Amino acid sequence: MLLEMINLNKVFIQFLSDLEESSPSLKKSLNEISPVEFCLNIKGHKKIYIKYDGTNSHISFHANEHQFEINGTLTELLNLLASRKLNKNLINGDSEKAIVFANIILKSKVDLVYIIDKYFGSISATFVYSLLKLFSTSDKKNLDNEYINIQKKLRDISIRLDRLEAIKQI
Repeated sequence: MLLEMINLNKVFIQFLSDLEESSPSLKKSLNEISPVEFCLNIKGHKKIYIKYDGTNSHISFHANEHQFEINGTLTELLNLLASRKLNKNLINGDSEKAIVFANIILKSKVDLVYIIDKYFGSISATFVYSLLKLFSTSDKKNLDNEYINIQKKLRDISIRLDRLEAIKQI
């Protein structure tokens, strides 16, 4: 009964607008692949059917046609958002479109703290900011190690190329 009182589409359009406001490239990227119709199936909850097509976007709990379905537990989906790494086992249907869509969402620079602040208040936003800062420092250490390994491999390749060029000139 509460769902009937709330105009979900109006709330969804406003939320999309806020996301686009917090990430200028998001709207452009989504418009390149729209329309996108998918089902979000969170274990233990109703299926959510979402269509993104600019101003003609909508959300519903009633079965609609969809190009792909994302299945998983709430923990799996939150982990996906936090790690920004897509688990392809969660996707059914047009996996190519799903991967492109997921990469647009995951690689967009949405200001999560701004969104949390706008919808849940400053205390929640401060908490999320602290968590993001904690995660980003641990990720930075891993990236530094990866960067060093890649640099070593590039140096080795460069040395080998130099040797091959020297042999070729002889």
